Amino acid sequence: MRTSDIRRVKLGTLKPMAATTSTVTTTDDFLILELQGATLTLPWKWVRDHSRDPSAFDAHTSQREVDTFMIASDLRGETAAIVGEDVIVGWNDETPDSILPLALMAELAGVSAQAETTLWHKASGAQPTILDYDDLIADGDGLARWAGDIERYGFGLLRNVPGGRKATAAIAGRLGYIRRTIFGDQWTLSSENLADHADSAYGQETLEPHTDGSYSHDGPGLQLFVCQERSGTGGESVLVDGFAAVEHLRATNPADFELLSTVSVPAHYLEDGVHLKASRPTIRLDEHGRLVQLTFNNYDRAPFVLPADQMQQWYDAYGRLHDLLVDQTRWWSMRLEPGDALMFDNWRCLHGRMGFTGRRVFEGCYLNHEDLESRLRVSC
Repeated sequence: MRTSDIRRVKLGTLKPMAATTSTVTTTDDFLILELQGATLTLPWKWVRDHSRDPSAFDAHTSQREVDTFMIASDLRGETAAIVGEDVIVGWNDETPDSILPLALMAELAGVSAQAETTLWHKASGAQPTILDYDDLIADGDGLARWAGDIERYGFGLLRNVPGGRKATAAIAGRLGYIRRTIFGDQWTLSSENLADHADSAYGQETLEPHTDGSYSHDGPGLQLFVCQERSGTGGESVLVDGFAAVEHLRATNPADFELLSTVSVPAHYLEDGVHLKASRPTIRLDEHGRLVQLTFNNYDRAPFVLPADQMQQWYDAYGRLHDLLVDQTRWWSMRLEPGDALMFDNWRCLHGRMGFTGRRVFEGCYLNHEDLESRLRVSC
């Protein structure tokens, strides 16, 4: 695959497409590409604007070189053919032949090879490797295996993590950089720190599965917990595959799915000197209807109103999704002990905990989702 073909789909790898799966035709105004049942109808200006030939595209920086605003309005394609893994277009003037990689076209049409995601409805469906800390930090395949687990199952596990903030930062640094929030860059989560922030996470009671950062315009993509101290009873960490629950809802109650993917729900965080607020649909999709993010935190949901009949419909839909998320047969749980670390996709997996006694101390931090995506594209 040429350097110009290394574009990847979200959490996945673009693979070469066989020319036999694609056909290309032309009209006076458009290039029409059929591939894997999808159709792309592309104006000639678009074709030139997105060409991967050296006169239009810098393969080193992956930046556009063609002057979009100087493309002639009467530019027309005279020839178009699939050659190997590309569409080659010849023009009606002296413009160099343009190159459109089929893999890029597949991505834009939404028919690219997708990430190796395993939706799990029960704990038995999620079988990530419990990787050793030293294997992750080393230059071997540990990072690829760990990131792959987070991609596939929505979470990854480590054991034998040294205590303290330095090791937590080292884990985060293997994927990206720590995201600073009102809780700081890294934070210590313990009931003894309850006075630090007005948040139920610092208590000892059971917390239902939820996503963090619903009050942030860009909710944290990843969350890392590293157990430092543990005594007493209970306190198991809980995860549920939100994407599996949402896909079940889409299949069994499409009206609920539609409502929850269109109604924007506000959330807020309030404490002395802080009032954060953001709003987005509970279910966020990409342009092809694929799941991107689930935002569900009933603790932090802010007041909002809809027309009376729609408000009741929303409550019903929200409640049915909640029923799926709190169904304990869907839960994965583990009592983290000192030296154990859990990182999970906060856009996919909801997390919670069982109530506990004694001491339960975690070091934690947030990361951005795009850093995991980037790591998967370039290293894994």
